[in-house]
Amino acid sequence: MSTTIVWETGLTCDGPACGREFTLGEEILFWYGRKLCQPCAAQDAASRREAAHEDEDVLAVARRLLDAGGRVILTRRQLRELITLACAGPSFAPVRKPDAGTGRRQWYGRMPGWVTDRVAAGLCAPEVAGLWLDFLDVGRMPPIRYADVESLVEVIQAVPAV
Repeated sequence: MSTTIVWETGLTCDGPACGREFTLGEEILFWYGRKLCQPCAAQDAASRREAAHEDEDVLAVARRLLDAGGRVILTRRQLRELITLACAGPSFAPVRKPDAGTGRRQWYGRMPGWVTDRVAAGLCAPEVAGLWLDFLDVGRMPPIRYADVESLVEVIQAVPAV
């Protein structure tokens, strides 16, 4: 999402049932080609959070997505929460950039420190957590694979309840 100031007349909000005309000098938001006023942008963000089930328990959401099969879509916040839950277990530490410093090598998804062969062979849960954190720390969304989410959920389920 990017913001800009209105410098021309006649621009209207593309929000559902809004359509009001922006005034000169007003700040507007651009989201996937749509021009939105502040209230419409807030409403759009709230509906996306609701659709992503961010208010629900992240473990329950992950289990439901895994049970449904198909593509698993989680938000950045949900990925971080899954990693936090996994780290609550004994001796679980995310593996960060395991292939860093091994010379000029091809990296996975343009993420330095991750060799493509390692990721293609399949990652253990600590490696999944580390890969996701490496992507999230630079502001990018990591690739989410079904098996990766499943391995983290298994680790979280094995954590004894306090």
